[in-house]
Amino acid sequence: MSDVIDFNELKNKVRDKDIDEFEAYIFKLVGDMGGGITNPMTFNKAILEYMKENQLSNEKFMEIQKKLMERYGMSMEDLNSQFHLDNNEDYKKYRKSLGFTDKYKSKLKEYTGYRYPISNERNQLQLYLSGRDVLITSTKKVDLSDNELNEFLVSYKKLQDEAKLNITISEAGTTYEY
Repeated sequence: MSDVIDFNELKNKVRDKDIDEFEAYIFKLVGDMGGGITNPMTFNKAILEYMKENQLSNEKFMEIQKKLMERYGMSMEDLNSQFHLDNNEDYKKYRKSLGFTDKYKSKLKEYTGYRYPISNERNQLQLYLSGRDVLITSTKKVDLSDNELNEFLVSYKKLQDEAKLNITISEAGTTYEY
């Protein structure tokens, strides 16, 4: 009775049912892409959502993909030799990105927005905008009487249908390389 059960190995074990479901999902996505319903960006998002909904770790997802490729007579060695993935920097960055997002997925939120710099005699700052949230960062004290800053904020508020903006100011901040 010295055998220890490795629950991670059990959790990441790929079953034929997993492959069948993923294959059907991919065929649907490819069909949608062929019909103009989806595009490469939404295709990629849909894959990430599939992983999340099915609680697939990156390891299990990679195993499902490998097994699916084997069904069609391909292997990772074939891909590596054809696309030189072992030496491909973009592929390595993609793998690192997947690992990072898998590790921090519970707290990591996707951010989309705008960045707007203001550099004048009153301020040297950056504004980061996402919905009603505005973050103002500067290495110096922020001068709120700056006409350019106020004009920009009024314009952005109009864009947000006059809703109140949530403005956070991070001034006299330090920037350093890590």
